[in-house]
Amino acid sequence: MELKDYQNGVLDKLDYYLKKLADTKEEAEDFVAFQKMKGKEARLTDYAKDTWEALVQERRIDLLKDKSGHLVPAPYVTRFDGLDRPIPNMCLKLPTGGGKTLLGVAAIERVQTDLFAQQTGMVLWVVPSDTIYKQTWKQLANREHPYRQMLERASGGRVKMLEKNDAFTKRDTDENLCVMLLMLQSSARQSKETLRMFRDSGRFTTFFPIEDDTTANEALLSRIRNLDCNDLSDYGWQEGIAPGSVSVKQSLGNVLRMVRPVIIVDEGHKAYSETARETLCGFNPKFILELSATPNANGKHHSNVLVNVSGQALKDEQMIKLPINLINEEKSEWKHTLALAHAKLAELEKDAGQLQNETGRYIRPIMLIRVERTGKDQRDSSFVHAEDAREYLMDKLGVNENEIRLKTSDKDELGDDDLLSEMCPVKYIITKDALREGWDCPFAYILTVLSKMTAKTAITQMIGRVLRQPHARLTQKPSLDECYVYTFDQDVMEAVAGVKQGLEEEGMGDVANQVKASEANKPATVVSKETLLRRERFRSLPKIFLPRVLHRDAGNKDGYRLFDYERDVLGDLDWESLSYLNAENFQLVDDKLKRTIARIDYKMSKDKQGELDLADPVHENVEFDPSLGLDISFMVRQLTDVIPNPWQAMRVLTHTLDTLRSNGVTEEALFTNRLELLKEIKRDIKQQVEELSEQIFKSKLDNGDISLRLLASDNEKLNWELAQTLEVNVSEHDQVLRRKDGSELEKSLFEKVYQNGLNNLERDTAWYLDKQESVYWWHRIAVNQREYSLQGWQKQKVYPDLLVCVEEPTFGTYRFSVLETKGEHLKGNDDTEYKRRLFELLTDHIRSAVDAGEMTLEAASGGISFRMLMESSWTQEIVPELTK
Repeated sequence: MELKDYQNGVLDKLDYYLKKLADTKEEAEDFVAFQKMKGKEARLTDYAKDTWEALVQERRIDLLKDKSGHLVPAPYVTRFDGLDRPIPNMCLKLPTGGGKTLLGVAAIERVQTDLFAQQTGMVLWVVPSDTIYKQTWKQLANREHPYRQMLERASGGRVKMLEKNDAFTKRDTDENLCVMLLMLQSSARQSKETLRMFRDSGRFTTFFPIEDDTTANEALLSRIRNLDCNDLSDYGWQEGIAPGSVSVKQSLGNVLRMVRPVIIVDEGHKAYSETARETLCGFNPKFILELSATPNANGKHHSNVLVNVSGQALKDEQMIKLPINLINEEKSEWKHTLALAHAKLAELEKDAGQLQNETGRYIRPIMLIRVERTGKDQRDSSFVHAEDAREYLMDKLGVNENEIRLKTSDKDELGDDDLLSEMCPVKYIITKDALREGWDCPFAYILTVLSKMTAKTAITQMIGRVLRQPHARLTQKPSLDECYVYTFDQDVMEAVAGVKQGLEEEGMGDVANQVKASEANKPATVVSKETLLRRERFRSLPKIFLPRVLHRDAGNKDGYRLFDYERDVLGDLDWESLSYLNAENFQLVDDKLKRTIARIDYKMSKDKQGELDLADPVHENVEFDPSLGLDISFMVRQLTDVIPNPWQAMRVLTHTLDTLRSNGVTEEALFTNRLELLKEIKRDIKQQVEELSEQIFKSKLDNGDISLRLLASDNEKLNWELAQTLEVNVSEHDQVLRRKDGSELEKSLFEKVYQNGLNNLERDTAWYLDKQESVYWWHRIAVNQREYSLQGWQKQKVYPDLLVCVEEPTFGTYRFSVLETKGEHLKGNDDTEYKRRLFELLTDHIRSAVDAGEMTLEAASGGISFRMLMESSWTQEIVPELTK
């Protein structure tokens, strides 16, 4: 499954965190073991907190604003399990539609293999609602679904899906990756005695000693002291049972405490209550991962946010429809509003038909209709009922009954309809609250709100249902790349506020200003979009072009096409040359499988009273079972993360295993070390791929196969033209950037520069540029100009921040400087280092291109350079760019 750039970025950050966590955890455990060897007791330190604080020191954790408005690192919130052990817990902040389930599954794979080095065990996936439960189950239970296939890869093809009422055995958790879906309410302990998962059950006997084996039950309790117990005296006197004897409850809750699950909390912001948190921590989890669009950022129980994905990231990846068009019908009533929305849907259907004729791409626009009543006994002329809307669609607007579905808490006419199928007729879905969460259909384009009194609330709760872009790819037809909200007789700005609040609750507050509002009975006016013109003295400039990275193509009339990383780098990489280079020196752990036995018995004290005797745990070797063997298919699937071709992955793995075997490594040692071996192979191969990719890129630059140049072509994709005007979205709170002394900017290419989206480093750089004599003009290229990018030898594209035109009066020439700014917390990381090297390489290349006469006057006769500016040194680094 192809991941988006921002999703790969999320997993890269998670990989770094897990590696750091594993190292810190190992150090903490080694210290405890060392102290024990000396006969001293030592408690495991909070290695999870230590890891987090190390990331803060490395400036890898986003800063938060305190009450004074200062940016400070968020304090780490520690969680402890029922045995007072620290629980690593962190949160991925992902907007709705950003792939929370996908990244949750990918995280499981990494936590299992990279942190705990195991394929088996228990994952507890906690969801907040029945709708999300059904949706997640459908994805994870389907063996053909990409999410399930990722789980299969993590477990070596041994996944067992469970619901809370399913019986399973200890052998199931020992030999499989058991994934249990659980509703948050089901785990609440406020009334635990009434909840099945905490009741004594006969379904989990393999995990427990028999009820009347007092010694065994006491031994179990001594190891896991937070297990729920039965008081056997409650059942009356029985032979052999002493008063006050206890047995451990054979409940699902106790099983979870024993197997120590990895917990995934979907919609983690709904699990902040003391009850919910205590219950989840009481399951003795090894790891807790929250997935949330709006995690709590303040208070006692805020989330430890490791990754914060913005709404803009989704927009850049073409995953959401923006802007949002809000159409309000003034002094009207619901029928006319529904008729207007119906007419708009017909327009969208026509555009979708043209799109299919031109490209073969199928989209069937759908309207969501929010009514006030849905119950069969609630029909009242004072309120808009679902059947009122259905009848009006059919009787007055001529809609076919088969195109309408009602979706309520007690009536689901959608059933198993595949809304994305060309055979599905559904175009109208009438609901009240049933689609507020967990519903995902990118064909939904129009939200029609027929509840006048609660319009703002309805918009807020349902705006996310119409945001997703079909196929996560723009159509290039403006009407099909936007979405629409219809209301009637509303205060327009209040309705806009509802849209913005809804975007904030979907985790997309940073794009909440992209709302266009108009009155239905008046000419449409854009109240939140502004067209910016160039400054008057720059309007006579010729067209401004920037070069793209191109690849030679003899079959193209222009001789070039856009450079493609997959085709032009990975496609030319010599995969046969790759092998695991460290196989000869791979460090094996103890090549014996271990079993730990804690022996607990009673002994008689001097006063003839029995007391519990807990001996030190005994570690013994276990004979390797040759029938287990290596799961080669599992290992190959793991390697396809870095080697896309499974045949090449098999070759690398086979070569590695043969090398280790020839050096005397036994099958038992290979089995014991298989997960650590995979981790090292992937790390090594990834580095080799990056190095070879860079070599290929540089070689093609040298021989002219790759070039950064402008072409005299009618193919607009081959050159990038800076627009003559800019359309920007402006909210009522946005301010125009001015100089430090309050005077207007003079050298920005466009008349205005708004501060929204400018970080401190970008603002300071803009101030500096505006007062430099050598600067002719400057422009913040990242605003509404995201289509300009630079592609290098890695998959992710680079989007520069600023374009500067520098005047050289002595020679009467101008040159361009393309700048990328980076905060100090990103200094030295792999992404920053890659961009820095790419910029240096492209600068050298384009300098030779200018010398060869390949650049034209529109691209600045003095040439182009690319520069990375770091927060701590930008004032020194920028000087050469302006004084060359």
